[in-house]
Amino acid sequence: MSVVDTRLIQTAVIGVKDSDQPVILPEEPYNLDQFRRHFQGKRFWCGTLLGGCGGELMTKRYETKVCHFAHYPDHAGPAPVCDRIANGADSADHLFIKRDVIAWLQAQGLRVRVELRNLGTGPGDAVDFWLPSTHQLLRFQLCLQDYRTWYRAERELSTSSEQVDWLFGAEGPISANMVERQGYALRVKCETHGSDRRVLIGVERAGRPVTWAPLDDCRLTSDGLITPVLDELLRDGSVTQRGKGAWLRPATFPLRVDQIVFAVDAKAPAPKHSPLAAEGRYIITADVKPAGSRIIRAHVSLPDAVPMPTEQYVYRLHGVARLLLTDPDPQDGAQWAVRADGVIQLSGIEAERTGLWRPGVALPKPVRTTSAAPVPAQRPAAETTVATSGRANSTQSASTVPASDPETVARVRKALEDFARRRTPTTWSTLGTVAKLNLVRLSPTERRDLLIAVDRPATPDKPMLSALVRDSGGRPLPDMTSIIRKLGLQPPADDAALKLWCDREKDRAYHAHGTSRVRMIPARLAIGVDGRASELQATTRPKKRQTTDGSRRTGALEADLQELVRALARGQDLLPSTSGPQYTRLSKAMKKARARLDAHYAAKAKGTAHFDWLKSHTDSLSHHAQLLMQAIRAAEANFAPHPAPVAEMPKPAQPTSPPVATEPGSSPQPTEVEEAAPKSPKDSAAEQFDSLIEQFREAQRVLDVDRAEQIYRMANPIFRTQLSPAAQHQNQAIVAEMKTWVGMQQPNRSSALLKRCRRLIHRMREEKDTISTEGLAALVAEAEALSERVTLPDTDQEGLVRWQLHLQTRREAEQSASAGDPSRNRPVAEGRLSQSQILQLASAVRTLLEQTARSQSLTTWGDLRRQLGESALPRLHPDDQGEVLVTVDHDTPADEPLLSSLIVVGDGEIHPLYRHVAFSLDRTVPLSDIALRSEWTVDVLRLRKLWKHR
Repeated sequence: MSVVDTRLIQTAVIGVKDSDQPVILPEEPYNLDQFRRHFQGKRFWCGTLLGGCGGELMTKRYETKVCHFAHYPDHAGPAPVCDRIANGADSADHLFIKRDVIAWLQAQGLRVRVELRNLGTGPGDAVDFWLPSTHQLLRFQLCLQDYRTWYRAERELSTSSEQVDWLFGAEGPISANMVERQGYALRVKCETHGSDRRVLIGVERAGRPVTWAPLDDCRLTSDGLITPVLDELLRDGSVTQRGKGAWLRPATFPLRVDQIVFAVDAKAPAPKHSPLAAEGRYIITADVKPAGSRIIRAHVSLPDAVPMPTEQYVYRLHGVARLLLTDPDPQDGAQWAVRADGVIQLSGIEAERTGLWRPGVALPKPVRTTSAAPVPAQRPAAETTVATSGRANSTQSASTVPASDPETVARVRKALEDFARRRTPTTWSTLGTVAKLNLVRLSPTERRDLLIAVDRPATPDKPMLSALVRDSGGRPLPDMTSIIRKLGLQPPADDAALKLWCDREKDRAYHAHGTSRVRMIPARLAIGVDGRASELQATTRPKKRQTTDGSRRTGALEADLQELVRALARGQDLLPSTSGPQYTRLSKAMKKARARLDAHYAAKAKGTAHFDWLKSHTDSLSHHAQLLMQAIRAAEANFAPHPAPVAEMPKPAQPTSPPVATEPGSSPQPTEVEEAAPKSPKDSAAEQFDSLIEQFREAQRVLDVDRAEQIYRMANPIFRTQLSPAAQHQNQAIVAEMKTWVGMQQPNRSSALLKRCRRLIHRMREEKDTISTEGLAALVAEAEALSERVTLPDTDQEGLVRWQLHLQTRREAEQSASAGDPSRNRPVAEGRLSQSQILQLASAVRTLLEQTARSQSLTTWGDLRRQLGESALPRLHPDDQGEVLVTVDHDTPADEPLLSSLIVVGDGEIHPLYRHVAFSLDRTVPLSDIALRSEWTVDVLRLRKLWKHR
């Protein structure tokens, strides 16, 4: 009895068993019928070049399963013996590649010699194409290898060929290494077309999908195999130049920047042509000293934005540092350099300890100052402005102005008071812009000393203005604890207490420098000897006003008003620390109190304040103050039921609150007493969870995302660990809804006030050259009013500050100018573009973006600059970039995506200005970054489809 061959063999050769003419069997029966008619009379073999046994094959037709080749059965009984490993559709790809590449090269008039290489797994591991006339070699590497094996093969092939091109069949570590070496890697694959396989050549790049092209669309040059996509990359300089002698990208190793210092040798020539050079960077020769090692002469690569270091100073690396190392060269060997993002100048003492600097060498010429020669300050050299004479410009450098200079302190104090008046915090960069000082150049120690001088002396009735200065994330400065301690105050012990303390000082500054006629300054948050916040206090300081012959009724009204304002401030400080029923009660009482206070101010604006005050006692100011104080006392009792006694430190006398004025006939309000009946832990947890859900709904209604996120973080552990299974099942959808809503929202993003303020700022930017000073003043005033009602992000706040300064400059110019208005094409600041320049650049950029859309690719600002030239498209200010992109898409139809969406950063990431451009052109902008990226991806795909045939 014969044994049937059950192996599903899809490829074979025709002619003889050693043939190199491959065929592939169709899997469908109707295609197999065509295959049989086409190859009628041909014999199929399990070819030796396929790793087969050399036996004859037959075709097997099936209706319910895949058609395939099979060995003829041996009528003697035993199954055919065949050690062939690869039987699938790709098992003959090396023969298809050999056939098609030979025909492709011969069509170009090239003579070629081909060799199939068995590297251990089969005869199809690799295919080599040797071109004697050009001394070029194409290696199609179809099996995976480790680096050591590949490196030995690369060295062996390079000795016999001047140009070797590697084409990899599968993605792996070796192809990724090739991408790092030259910016791309060539790939090869075959696709089935009927009974044939067609060869495709691809280009692999980091972080991007492989771009494939038919072999017939490629060409062979003296620099190697070129695909259409690779041709574009080579033209715009996105990848390394090809050909003999081309430099490969160096390997990189991370370094610790804080342990490497160097000094420049001005007499040593800088390398002009180096494989370590890169666009946007320059290389210097320096004496480098790593920590714990000897000094060595080396090259240092720095960005163009970093001023050239001089031999007068010693520098420490700053930012991210890496060691660049090239492959060994037969003539020059391996080359290396230290790559850094920036440098920091060391002080005189630190520089002298390195052995790279001595005072007599660092300052060979006397400095024209009345004081002694200054020691180099420790500040980032990337932020230093150097004059043409080689010395720091004294009119612009902040280092020439000591941090303790009275004029500097006064200007910073005045700027902080302005921020307090506008009820907004600030950052160092924004503060320097308003104060017209370059504060970012100061070292951390100089910044700390400056803020100490601003807040000195620290008195109880004077808020600390330094609490208004925050980092980019809105958190207190890292040196805030040291500032508090040096001012003679008790510093908080942890970050949470420090944030509460700084937030209280921020509110105190708002009240002290605000425009309200009634100034109620909360007391400074008391910090105990253990560094923790103690009981909250409140102190009032009425603003001085002219004494009139007001009646007793006016005094009582003023007392009720102050009491309600004081209670609201105290409740606002306590509200973030409460939860459960106490939070609900306190928030409702504060809501009613605010409504009553707003009604009082509305009546006061109409001149009917006294009539409003003479209402029923159940709606009076004092009544709402009493109800709010009751809610505050209940919350405080629940927050700290057993306060720990302080024995050693006697507390200072507390200021007494003014007596509460009551109307005639009013009765004292009863005190609410909450009695808690004994409940099971699960019932208490369910009640607390329901209360948190109610609070979340309230925060969701008013779009208080911070509060909603805090409530969700409190409710989620209760839901997961304390509720019964039935309650968990019942509330599962609610918790999922809370998580989704918090994740999709961001503070102030969906606020109508924030959107209105951004529109005003955008309108100022659009009409900056045509709007009158009075019109600009009206827009700035409206934006300032909105900024007091909503917390602006740092970017929007800096934009508003710039327009405030611009308005002030225009007013001063109009007062001093003899006649005429500024020219329309005059730049708004030094180095900025005029309107005509923006229009000219936008036209050129749009043309390039249309070409990018037709080529189905993306681009960057660097690519655009290389195509237009540095003179036509210089490095632009971010605001000018936004103006150019908005102008580019000004005429784009509303139903088409923006062309500026083709501009990316990094490895194909969305450009930060995409949201600004879409918003400026009244496009619908999603709230979350995830949704924005999804919309951007769809826009890119739509652009490619629209411009593919334009």
